[in-house]
Amino acid sequence: MSPARFDNRPIGVFDSGIGGLTVAAALRRALPNEDIFYLGDTERVPYGNKSPESIIRFARQDVAFLMRKGVKTVVAACNTVSSVAMEALHKSYPGLPILGVIEAGVDAALAAEAERITVIGTRATVNSDSYRRALHAVNPGLIVETLACPLLVPLAEEGVCDDPVTFHVFDLYLSELRRNPSDILVLGCTHYPVFRKALEHYFGGGLRIIDSANACAEMVKKYLAENSFGASPRKKGISRFFMTDLPSNIQESAGRFLGEEAGRVEKVSLDV
Repeated sequence: MSPARFDNRPIGVFDSGIGGLTVAAALRRALPNEDIFYLGDTERVPYGNKSPESIIRFARQDVAFLMRKGVKTVVAACNTVSSVAMEALHKSYPGLPILGVIEAGVDAALAAEAERITVIGTRATVNSDSYRRALHAVNPGLIVETLACPLLVPLAEEGVCDDPVTFHVFDLYLSELRRNPSDILVLGCTHYPVFRKALEHYFGGGLRIIDSANACAEMVKKYLAENSFGASPRKKGISRFFMTDLPSNIQESAGRFLGEEAGRVEKVSLDV
């Protein structure tokens, strides 16, 4: 019997800021033997209000940086990138597996066998119509609505996640959904899981919420297993965190999304 083959190179994860740390945290829980290298483009956050051309350019630079770090696969932990730039990334880096959170969120929503699904996200994600198109490609009979909630990202970044201001913003975007709830609410932005408890309270527990971060981690775990791409089970994974800018509150903010202290965060440039 030939010995098992393992790939101990790290998994690269990137986002426009620190919201994608929710995906990094989910990956650490699901794959404790894998090294996780996270890049947050905090200098240019958010991507959600940028043009498609800028989003694609930024995403290419993010992937190129992670490739220079020797990653074996890349996770676009940014719904904006996943909705706008995936085709361009696959063309630019044909030999590199690049996975996105939208595919994971769509798979989780379909598995729930709901009839009516609401997706909340940034303006770029909603304007791309990616979730609806992906869901209808599998089940054209689904009722799918998408709602842009642009103020939630800055609230998450500031840690205003369960405050009267938070619920005023919910009312701004979600009051009609509260009166007439869907079967499922998909959190179509990796910043949004920090609002999960507040959203459950807002909707009175009457709406099932799908967290695309956890769904993404399960998708990556399945992909690595199916392609014999995983690290040795005897190995203990490490994490490294790279940011293009280091705000004064970076440790506090990163810890909020990661669920624990981030440790050292390295400031980097995306220029070659």
